[in-house]
Amino acid sequence: MKFDDKHSFNKPAATVMKMFSDRAYFERKYKDLGFTGIEVLEHEKSDKRFRIKVRYIAKNDVQVPDMLKKFMPTQITVIQEDAWDLVRMTGRLDVEIKGTPVKVSADMTLKDEGKGAANHLKWTVSSSVPLLGGKLEKLTADDIKAKAGNDVATTQKILGDY
Repeated sequence: MKFDDKHSFNKPAATVMKMFSDRAYFERKYKDLGFTGIEVLEHEKSDKRFRIKVRYIAKNDVQVPDMLKKFMPTQITVIQEDAWDLVRMTGRLDVEIKGTPVKVSADMTLKDEGKGAANHLKWTVSSSVPLLGGKLEKLTADDIKAKAGNDVATTQKILGDY
């Protein structure tokens, strides 16, 4: 399943990219979103590239039909890797939800828009489960869309410090 999303911010793209390439931003964001067990597994930054891989534990509050409950535990461990080309302001995020047959990724493009900036995300959600995979994909995509507002609000709040 594919879908697009846009996260808008009230500062220029260069300032947003400064935040998006700061390890402390990720640690603070995940904490502010209520995740636990936050651990930076890998982190690297140069003049042209930034990459971070973080593991955290989140509560899965998605209303899952009984037939899908065995695929979606109530507490999930997530490993998320964000990688950015700092010059082009393009990136990719890959999400592994441990214990589930769902894979999530997004290609990102950050650019100035209006009086601020916007991160354009092209999401891909896939599942390898025969017959039920489409339902798992839809549940996951709907959850991403439902939580996007809180994610953007948290990021916007942190952006005030950059």
